[in-house]
Amino acid sequence: MRVRSGQVVATFEADRLQPGFERAEIRFEGLKPPAESFELRVFVDEPDANAGTPTDGNIHYLGTQRFYGLGTPDIPPDPSDPYRFGRASQSARTTVPLNVTAALRAYRAAARAQRWNVTLVAVGRDGHLIPEPDLDIEGLSLVTT
Repeated sequence: MRVRSGQVVATFEADRLQPGFERAEIRFEGLKPPAESFELRVFVDEPDANAGTPTDGNIHYLGTQRFYGLGTPDIPPDPSDPYRFGRASQSARTTVPLNVTAALRAYRAAARAQRWNVTLVAVGRDGHLIPEPDLDIEGLSLVTT
């Protein structure tokens, strides 16, 4: 799915979280590494989140994942090349975890709602909103352990 800034990308049920979790991660599943660089701010139950939405002291702010763009997608290596290593290419889809443990604990303690909407906001190096970032994910998950 192509993600737009301010879009609700997932909804989580509070009662499905592991009680007393030690770690919580938002996972960008099947992420295609972007060509452009930007930061992605993750908010929960902040329906009008944008580049100007405060992060300091905001109980709805879970964290920021920074992406350093590839510039241009690379060409996948020849599968018969005996010298290729690792993933098929740096543009291959991957999972990127974001540790949100402390922020999620704080939000959970204050939240009244049982269904939490997660919104993503892409912000450029200049601090301005990127309405349609180069962000393509297969899904977003919340994992607690």
